[in-house]
Amino acid sequence: MAKSWNKDYLKRLRNRLYGVLCEREKGGEWEQFLDGIIIELLGVEEDRKSVYYYALMHKLSSCRFLEYKYFRNTILECMGIFDKL
Repeated sequence: MAKSWNKDYLKRLRNRLYGVLCEREKGGEWEQFLDGIIIELLGVEEDRKSVYYYALMHKLSSCRFLEYKYFRNTILECMGIFDKL
């Protein structure tokens, strides 16, 4: 069974993910922020990884290739996945 995640850490990541959405909406450097989150998640210990972790990683990794409406929906889905970790 996977170890539980620190709730404050998940809240911080979720807020950063919302920041990616805001940055894309204003035409900023959203890809750098997204990459930072993905890189941070790549460092997660193996015993903390679950099906939700992998879903999150795959969705986040595809975001740079999505049109805005799909990007927004995917980011919001990912924010919901944080509640399941």
